[in-house]
Amino acid sequence: MIHNNFLLKSKNSKFFDLFINDLFSSNSLMDYKNAIEPFYSQYEMKLKENLKLLKDQRCLGYVNLKVGKSNNGIVQIFNHREQGNLKARLIHNYDLNDELIIINTAGGLTSGDLNLNSIQIDCNTSLNITTQSMEKIYNCKNLLANAYTNITVGDNSNVSWMPLETIFFNGGKLRRRLNIDLKTSSNFFAVETLIFGRKAMGEIVESGELDDALQIYKNNKLLYSDFNKIKGNIDKKILKSLVSKGNNIFCNIVYTGKKMKIYEKQISKYADKSKYFFGVSIVNGVLLLKILANNINDIRDFLSDLVKIFGENFNLPRIWSF
Repeated sequence: MIHNNFLLKSKNSKFFDLFINDLFSSNSLMDYKNAIEPFYSQYEMKLKENLKLLKDQRCLGYVNLKVGKSNNGIVQIFNHREQGNLKARLIHNYDLNDELIIINTAGGLTSGDLNLNSIQIDCNTSLNITTQSMEKIYNCKNLLANAYTNITVGDNSNVSWMPLETIFFNGGKLRRRLNIDLKTSSNFFAVETLIFGRKAMGEIVESGELDDALQIYKNNKLLYSDFNKIKGNIDKKILKSLVSKGNNIFCNIVYTGKKMKIYEKQISKYADKSKYFFGVSIVNGVLLLKILANNINDIRDFLSDLVKIFGENFNLPRIWSF
């Protein structure tokens, strides 16, 4: 059974619930108007009305899941709602962490598309959350593409968020929010990789807009907040040494839980500085690792070895088999 600790949520999770209700029913966001900036802002307050102005057909995908262990100890989905272009499937790996796979049947995101993932993980549950394929951000003529994920994790659980890479095409516009609510005894591991154009295909992102944010809460207190914004001629901007040193691939890794200092030392010893530019540190109880690269195979090789450091609680999703 899903426990009552989900009744205690961060302000982001509370807003997210109101946001969902507002999109599918009556306007309930005004109650939270003064408590949500900058993670959720006036943009979300006005999104429903702005989407109505679009004449083109757009995707509205919604997945709402509660996952936990049954009485016989098997991970299962207790509540399962799918809508629009989003689907979710639970795969049992038995000797490894089970995988919850989010599937975007639309194949990508463009102007005004809206994907919503609401995932609640019960106590004493180990689970990898991943995606079936790379996400693609296509040329947007008017509104941004929108992706929101809210994950709530119960006590003594090991949960990872490891979607496959996101490819950002020329003219793409994306507003993405990932909010994580944890309990003190839970461990969380996340990997997100963003590719600005495929170099092998000669793609250049001459125009685009990215508004990307991650926040992590433990016991309703904000642990970590990370905002990344870039707009305009992205290819030109990432050439600057203070931005990306010419690297078109950005990988963001976060971990919070046990043995952080041990993991930090092991990562520093292992990382191959000749193939990519990276930094690792611990900030306010969160282990941070950021990597810049221009070859996706270097990132994938690194991640395959990196996850072994966290092998006590985590593994790469099998769907990641490159």
